[in-house]
Amino acid sequence: MKKIYFLLISLLINQAIQAQNGGGNIFKKGTDEYKMFIARQDFYGGDYRSALNKYKEVVLNRPNDAAVHFYIGECYYMMKSYKDALDELEKAKSINPAATSEMSLVLGRAYHVNGMLDKAIDELSTYRKTIADSPKKIAESEVDVEIAQCNTAKKLIASPVNVNIIPLIDINSQYEDKGPVLTNGDKTMIFTSRRPAGKSTLVDKEGDFGYFDDIYESIWNEEKKTWSVAEAMKKPINTMGYDACTGISSDGTIMMIYRNDVAGKALGGAIYMTKKTTSGKWKTPEMLPKPVNTSYYEDGACITSDGKTIYFVSERPGGLGRGDIYTSKKTSEGWSEPVNIGAPVNTAFDENGLYLTSDGKTLFFCSNGPSSMGFYDIFKTTMQDNGKWSVPVNIGYPINSVDIETKFVMTADKKMAFISTVRDSGVGERDIVQVDISNYDVMTGVNIPVAPSIATLNGKIMGSDSTFISTEIRILDKNTGNQTVMTKSTLDGSYTIDFPSGKNFILEINAEGYNKITMDINLPKGKVEQKNILLQKNN
Repeated sequence: MKKIYFLLISLLINQAIQAQNGGGNIFKKGTDEYKMFIARQDFYGGDYRSALNKYKEVVLNRPNDAAVHFYIGECYYMMKSYKDALDELEKAKSINPAATSEMSLVLGRAYHVNGMLDKAIDELSTYRKTIADSPKKIAESEVDVEIAQCNTAKKLIASPVNVNIIPLIDINSQYEDKGPVLTNGDKTMIFTSRRPAGKSTLVDKEGDFGYFDDIYESIWNEEKKTWSVAEAMKKPINTMGYDACTGISSDGTIMMIYRNDVAGKALGGAIYMTKKTTSGKWKTPEMLPKPVNTSYYEDGACITSDGKTIYFVSERPGGLGRGDIYTSKKTSEGWSEPVNIGAPVNTAFDENGLYLTSDGKTLFFCSNGPSSMGFYDIFKTTMQDNGKWSVPVNIGYPINSVDIETKFVMTADKKMAFISTVRDSGVGERDIVQVDISNYDVMTGVNIPVAPSIATLNGKIMGSDSTFISTEIRILDKNTGNQTVMTKSTLDGSYTIDFPSGKNFILEINAEGYNKITMDINLPKGKVEQKNILLQKNN
């Protein structure tokens, strides 16, 4: 379908350039109109960077053209540069709110992903009114979902779960790093990355023009308390095409892989399986036969500890949404006919990013429905005594955010977790971050009371202009300078930080538009101290 679209666009452009109108071309090469038209081709083809560069050339000649600023903002939004997107979109609206019919829609989405939820609801509601009586490419129901997500986000942010988000600088790159799985007693992390250092050096010209995914491996160094520099796994795991690890058995001997082969064997994407030999090497991955794989998209497979049951995602006909979760059992004749696990887990929306606990009783997955804060959130469901899965529960903020979360795995002691996410504090386009869940029982959704040896600091962060500030807060060990905690204040400026008492720490806040602030922290055992922090505006 995409190839057909590109062909049609190319034909239209050629016709536009060659068409005669009073003896001249409609779009003369090199003109702003020509650049704008080509930029739209690039945009709808997924090459947002190229489109952005062309629009930036045009805006130099048209600094007060609201439409050009809108298109620049739209490009930034698709490139996940959300702050830049918001700046351009607000500029476009200030010049001419009616410059494009999609102004309120895209601006609302930009407010949403920047955490400005009330403004997002206002803009999305405005857009919904404009399409109430006329057909548009965005259905009313889609806008309703986005508004519902904003309301979900407000509710969850108001009641955050007691976790700390810890960046993983050692593992992540400037590219997409995602889909972590743990093995070897939680000492080995296998994940997927779109960095160019792997087996695949090809670019996805049918998609977003990024490098194809490869599977990487990193080893935990207990002495240094760091992850090793990630290395791409060798043949036969990685190929020149799209390779992603989606799950691994609890004993570390079976790996589930998603591939979308350039050679054309699995054009829609398919599930592969590989087993580790007694010498510790992985066998050549084999594509699972029908009825597991079909001509449709299959992905996200994970396997039970006994290796006899798999859960995976498929877009085959008959599902409740675009991507549904299915299960299949290993029999003497091969894999059984997959069964859709049904509602309430599967919905009219997308479900993906599966992780099954070692006992096979709790399934973590991501979904992009109205119970998400925005894009994809992580949910959990539990197998009940009657063999049915429970109503899924959003595992909470700040594990989930208004941006993308697409994978969740836990250490065996359930004190640490790792997720795939997009955060302002990230290293690249998507990052793997560590989540300290030692004070949050993610299985039950209950915050664990803070131990007496832990000190707590809480309060609000405000600006000298009387505004509440949502910003990142870093806690550094004063003796080593190492970051021990990173968290974020909520939209109303509230924050809560738990850390070991009796040690010297530095609290650091560097909010955009305000002077950086640092302060020493040393609280006695069991102390709970309230401290409101005032930030001064930059001159």
